[in-house]
Amino acid sequence: MISTIEFSKKDGKGLSANTLRKVRSGMRRDGAVAFENLFPLPLLKKARRDVMRRHDAGELRERGLVRDIGGRYAAVLPFEGPFLARAFYANPKLLEIIASLLGAAHNIGSLEAVIARPGAYRQHQHIDGPVRFDRTIGKTKRPFHGDLADIPPYAVTLCVPLCDVDETNGPTAIWPGSHRTALRARPPGARELHRKFPVEHMAGDFGRSFLFDFRTFHCGLPNHSPEPRPLLMFVFTRSWFRDPNLADVFPSVVIAKRNLARIPERYRYLFALAPDARRPLWGNKNKR
Repeated sequence: MISTIEFSKKDGKGLSANTLRKVRSGMRRDGAVAFENLFPLPLLKKARRDVMRRHDAGELRERGLVRDIGGRYAAVLPFEGPFLARAFYANPKLLEIIASLLGAAHNIGSLEAVIARPGAYRQHQHIDGPVRFDRTIGKTKRPFHGDLADIPPYAVTLCVPLCDVDETNGPTAIWPGSHRTALRARPPGARELHRKFPVEHMAGDFGRSFLFDFRTFHCGLPNHSPEPRPLLMFVFTRSWFRDPNLADVFPSVVIAKRNLARIPERYRYLFALAPDARRPLWGNKNKR
């Protein structure tokens, strides 16, 4: 069973070494870990209102990504409103966890809303971003022959449902431990996945969130309810990694220049992939 970390007020002063060990252990074993009370509930309620306002107005669908996934759509969200709150993008507990998994050199990879509309059907099982470290020499691809099962994560996704989630409105299904097979030369098919790994449905009350390795097999389950099911996908990556799912999306991190200026200097590194975070290589002083 996927581990659940429940936070309390005392964790606001910093996570204990034991808590961080539990997170790392759960991610190594299962490729996923769940959290209770990671974000303040009033902040999540504001986030829900913002996302649903954009959904109801059609703004999210209009600006959605090209893909439509089994009756779901995804859209990159801008860091403004509730997402510009320091308790969200620089949540101290979250940043400690991400640093313990990805190291100090990590960035925000993207922030998306995924809306499972009523009638959305089951997704196919998938992983979000395999990296096999193959070498291409001319027209020949040479695979890395070593065992990649034990390499640490290079990207993780924090899923934050913006509502109660049960079997009716479409929880995310995760196959714990499957991340250790994803980088094989021939990844497991659906039959092998079901045979070797037990599936777990990430249901729970509003306020529960879960983190998973990019290599962990997962899928969205059907939404049989009459209401859309909104979910935040908050991606963090090592500084060298780029999400192949967003190769045709620019920018993947959206923050206005005026809002970027409001980010304290110690948190600017998180937004390194935002266009306005890039300094110009040449100024105007050499213009004649």
